[in-house]
Amino acid sequence: MKYVFSYVTTEGAVRKINQDSLFIVTAKYRDDEIFFAAVCDGVGGLSGGEKASGYVCKRINEWFTDEFSELISSGASILKIRKSLDDRLHQLNDNINAYAEKKNSDMATTFTSVMVIPQLDHILTAHVGDTRLYMISDEEVKLMTADHSVVAQEVRNGIITEEMAENDPRQNQLTNCIGAGLEDTSYDYSIADINSGTCFMLCSDGFRKKLSSDEIGEYLSPSKNKDEKTITYNLECLKNKVIKRGEKDNITALMVKLC
Repeated sequence: MKYVFSYVTTEGAVRKINQDSLFIVTAKYRDDEIFFAAVCDGVGGLSGGEKASGYVCKRINEWFTDEFSELISSGASILKIRKSLDDRLHQLNDNINAYAEKKNSDMATTFTSVMVIPQLDHILTAHVGDTRLYMISDEEVKLMTADHSVVAQEVRNGIITEEMAENDPRQNQLTNCIGAGLEDTSYDYSIADINSGTCFMLCSDGFRKKLSSDEIGEYLSPSKNKDEKTITYNLECLKNKVIKRGEKDNITALMVKLC
């Protein structure tokens, strides 16, 4: 399995600090390559948001280097790998809460990741908060995650419509994340088959709030993104669109094409 990938990230047009963080890592094992990437969005309005997002990215990257490498080498199943990642995320939640209490500060972040493991013929995703993961083919743009937010929950419950949610002032109110004093944080996981030619795009809410699925598909379809330079250009085009449309949040997007 081969990968073509790139990303964009910026503090945006208004904010002075970029609370978004990301990582991309690949590792060769048994003549094939594993891909792992994540996007974190420090919760807006909380003073330690940028610290929380950076900390989670750093520690999950370390988990991949240490624990995951041992698991894959020992022939662990995809379910055992998922359990190990879940344990680490719960540990990080506890660590962030303990640090925030000690410093009398607020710290929280979202987390969305995708891991492609050709040796197991599976893709593993993990998610909490309102960062998102999309699977993109030439035929459709499929949202792979469910936002953990007040307005998203009300849409799912039929209380408000998706159109109403787009202009709801509570858009940034999360119901689940890492940190923020939450003790019973749970994470969403999915396991999917690998399909060559598919693209996966991870992003913070600042990137996608002012974009339609049609626009995402138009710029990020696999057939239009054959190399890193093109992916970078198309991500930049979408980033500039959302800034021109008045987006005030940090903006981050990361895309990988499976070849």
